[in-house]
Amino acid sequence: MSVRLKIENSREGLVATISQRDDTGKVIGLPSVSLVGSKEEAKQHAKTLARSLALKLYGIVDKTGARDEPRPWLGPALTILFEPPKQVSDQTEIS
Repeated sequence: MSVRLKIENSREGLVATISQRDDTGKVIGLPSVSLVGSKEEAKQHAKTLARSLALKLYGIVDKTGARDEPRPWLGPALTILFEPPKQVSDQTEIS
């Protein structure tokens, strides 16, 4: 089992989605989705859940960087079709 944190920008602020996953990567149960004040706050929520499940690692997908911004050289139709690669960090060890 693992815990994954996905952080995204929204009109309301940062959105943190925390999901539990089985060994094949499929989501177990319903993910927790919440507005957070900072990336560190989101990481703390994921860390707390991981610890409660006796896990030492959790994964982070950070989609807040410049990679998510529309590319100015792409036309409107191509911008809709283009999905930038996800920024996935390695597992983060809980200290």
